[in-house]
Amino acid sequence: NNARAARGLSRFHTPHRFTFYGTYRTPWFSNESSLVGHVLGGWQFSTVVKLSKGTPFTATSPTQDLDFDGFAEARPVLLDPSVLGNSVNHPDTSRAALPASAFRGLTISDVGKTLSLVGRNTFFGDGVKNVDFAVYKSFLLPWENHRFTLRADFFNAFNHVQYAFPVSLDVTNVNFGRITGTATQYAARNIQLSLRYQY
Repeated sequence: NNARAARGLSRFHTPHRFTFYGTYRTPWFSNESSLVGHVLGGWQFSTVVKLSKGTPFTATSPTQDLDFDGFAEARPVLLDPSVLGNSVNHPDTSRAALPASAFRGLTISDVGKTLSLVGRNTFFGDGVKNVDFAVYKSFLLPWENHRFTLRADFFNAFNHVQYAFPVSLDVTNVNFGRITGTATQYAARNIQLSLRYQY
């Protein structure tokens, strides 16, 4: 029952985050009043780029109170410290990044021993790598400043998948470290076309 050993990162800890917003207006045909200028000039492009490291999680083992002191421990013994801090973020590599052989559960023979239990929230899930993109243009109509806007939005334009945490974090489970799904906040690429008439 060691409070110092139970300290760790918060569940929503995000060590690195980068966000970029940008808009670009094409310079060509910007001063043209001809049909070509109206059609090809004045297009705008905008983007939102979001990159962040995944949030942390804890490897667990069956909860046990081995010495009957009223304190139950659900973290396994760490056998291989080199795995600490690994990102477990893809189905093809998740079990190599989080191998079951790096841990073992507590046993009755561990009572009274000084053990290296795995820390809380010492592994990281998949992060966000999302790019939204838009292209649009407003056409000024010849009467009373009416405008017609054509716009195309691409949400998650590169369709980057964000994977969920492993299906099991229990080191005694046969599916420990295995990723089988996507994160709840993941949304596949979505394309939206819109027309707007302003008067």
